[in-house]
Amino acid sequence: MSQIRFENVNYIYSGGTTFEKQALKDVSFAVESGSFIGVIGHTGSGKSTLIQHMNGLIRPTSGKIYFHDEDITADGYKKKELRSKVGIVFQYPEYQLFEIDVLTDVAFGPKNLGLSQEESRMRAIDALQLVGIKEEQYTLSPFELSGGQKRRVAIAGVLAMQPEVLILDEPAAGLDPGSRKEILDTIVHLYRETGMTVILSSHSMEDMAEYAERLLVMNQGELVMDGLPHEIFGRYKELEKMGLSAPKMTYLMHSLAGKGYDLSTDILTVSDAAEEILNLWRKTRMEDGEK
Repeated sequence: MSQIRFENVNYIYSGGTTFEKQALKDVSFAVESGSFIGVIGHTGSGKSTLIQHMNGLIRPTSGKIYFHDEDITADGYKKKELRSKVGIVFQYPEYQLFEIDVLTDVAFGPKNLGLSQEESRMRAIDALQLVGIKEEQYTLSPFELSGGQKRRVAIAGVLAMQPEVLILDEPAAGLDPGSRKEILDTIVHLYRETGMTVILSSHSMEDMAEYAERLLVMNQGELVMDGLPHEIFGRYKELEKMGLSAPKMTYLMHSLAGKGYDLSTDILTVSDAAEEILNLWRKTRMEDGEK
């Protein structure tokens, strides 16, 4: 059974005006529980609009969206309950930090769900531990933290509501390389530790190659590709026509294979490319030795 399902979803901004724009066009796909999905597309492709439909922040102009086979577009559907189960971390989520200290800020979400102060506090502590925030930082103002730490606190604020699905829209945007890796490693740790579904939107093809198990490609409001990362990036010429690209290793491996080297073109990461090339070198040496 799918966890989230879109059926022929369309969304039109400013319908009936001179500013009318169709942001989603007949989008259909399903998300299985416990999966790690990447969403890619150039600016204006419909990625953010798609994400905001997943927990009912935006209602489709037409089509249906299901969460555990319940139609979230139906009148009377409890959106507040849905948003506690499908949590979204938007770009620059640290701008939403506002409480007096870190622990109080992270406890805000559970408290807003109607949980007791103590239960909200315990959930906040569990979430902060999951994202690697130290106990001595709980009493600090969020604004005393580094950029990467603020981002992790913001993610903890969503985790404290114990969602089944964690959606992240460009979670590493604007961070330095070290903080970027920290955030993405934290997300992978959460995925492995909790078994929750993760949906990650990013402009970085390297990030998608490294972390995602399946990719959705958006272009001009349409879902144009849906498949395994090596399948999607193997179609790099089609991606380029949409203003996208593949990871650097995709181009390297295709180039080497084109020159006659017996190498897999499904390789996406530096570590896998190094191993593949090293194996070919060893194989060649053994064959030369036998001669």
